[in-house]
Amino acid sequence: MFDWRRVGSWCGLAGTTVFLIAWASAIAKTPGYRFGAQWVSDLGVGDGAAFFNTGVIAAGVLSIPFAASLGAVLRTSRLGILGSIVLALAGIALACVGVFTEKAGDIHLIVSVSFFSLIVLALVLLVLPFQGSRAMQPWTAQFTAGIILLGIAIAAIFRAGPLVETMAVLLIAMWSLVIAWKLRWYLCVVHPEETLEASSPKTG
Repeated sequence: MFDWRRVGSWCGLAGTTVFLIAWASAIAKTPGYRFGAQWVSDLGVGDGAAFFNTGVIAAGVLSIPFAASLGAVLRTSRLGILGSIVLALAGIALACVGVFTEKAGDIHLIVSVSFFSLIVLALVLLVLPFQGSRAMQPWTAQFTAGIILLGIAIAAIFRAGPLVETMAVLLIAMWSLVIAWKLRWYLCVVHPEETLEASSPKTG
């Protein structure tokens, strides 16, 4: 039986993978770009802009069905649903980063700050739902908390700047790949026969 949640988990993997490939391609196409010493978004207006912006938009769009899939698996938790909604909003903001490049002026700063703020909030909200989820298992909560703490430590040590932004993007990509893979493993390997209806909580 078709289960749209599986498609969502694959979207999470595909979106991050496409972004990482596009990011690397944009760097290769942008002579003089200094990784970690320049803002990531600088690639959106350089020679490799087509690669970078396409990858960012694709990652943002594909993260929406990924968030929906995650929300369906965590639907018995209000925090899980809320965290998934915020994750989808972060995806929309990310897509806007690719649409409104640095050439757009202040709007680029707004969508960029919105993306990072929303993704951090989403991770914080998802820690407890992950801890209590039989699908995601406690280690994903510990992993998510570790990503958050590592990000805080990097920001505290290096202060705000291009290096911190670059490291943050790498941490977010790592989190997305691991969580999407865990979700895919549960839906496609561990319990491939489970349907959304069958796994819904009993009422009455």
